[in-house]
Amino acid sequence: MVEEQDKDQANGKSQADAGDAAAPSDTDVPRFRPAVPSGGRRFWRAMTKRPQASHLGVAVLLALLGFGAVLQVRGDEEDALSHARRDELLQIYDGLTREADRLEEEIQDLRRDRDDLASSAGDESVALEQAEERLRQAQIVAGTVPVTGPGIQLTISDPDNQVTDTTLFGAIYELRSAGAEAIQIEGQGNDTAVRIVAESYLLPAEGGVEVSGVMLRPPYVITAIGNPENLDEAMHFPQGVMSDVTLDGGDATVTQFSELTVETLHEVTEPEHASPAPEGE
Repeated sequence: MVEEQDKDQANGKSQADAGDAAAPSDTDVPRFRPAVPSGGRRFWRAMTKRPQASHLGVAVLLALLGFGAVLQVRGDEEDALSHARRDELLQIYDGLTREADRLEEEIQDLRRDRDDLASSAGDESVALEQAEERLRQAQIVAGTVPVTGPGIQLTISDPDNQVTDTTLFGAIYELRSAGAEAIQIEGQGNDTAVRIVAESYLLPAEGGVEVSGVMLRPPYVITAIGNPENLDEAMHFPQGVMSDVTLDGGDATVTQFSELTVETLHEVTEPEHASPAPEGE
């Protein structure tokens, strides 16, 4: 009986030892740590995380600091202007005004260019009209077409044939300088007139003057197309044309007209030696 109890106790102890050996200890249990989130997940959590009161406070503080910096910069600029001298302010104002005027001129130039391009784009008639206008101007300058317009007539009487070719040339020169666009000079007796052009010349002659190879006798009538007031004023300059005619022993009068006609034409001769140069030379 006692032996059976001893056996039972021995068996129980063996089972307990076996159980203890089979049960793992606390130190043998593996410990698992949560994985560290990646950079993208941390950024997403930070962006979606509900803001805390401290975060809002920092944001408000940064906004106030930025606003204060802007006010400080503006305040510094206003202080600089408020303490500037009057001449400095005038210089600044003048500089801004000149710059504004320059920009306005550029704007106007660009608008004109735009309008010209818009009106002439694809329109060959505009180019044709411009070419015809240039041709008309060239014909007027060359004296090959009659001209009508406002102007003056300078009448020079010379009973003793004392008015010189130099005096007549001075009158023509002053009319050109005053803006005359067409000029002709007539003589008395033979109803002869000569159109004055760039190549015209005057020479002394017996009983009158020679104009581009044509003999003219007084009185002389010089017809000029242009602004009547300007042409009249040019004839009355002190020590000018009127004075020269008087000193020569003649007499001169100026009459303004709202419309005059210069009918005499200049015969253009073909150049013997000159010819247009090729383009690009």
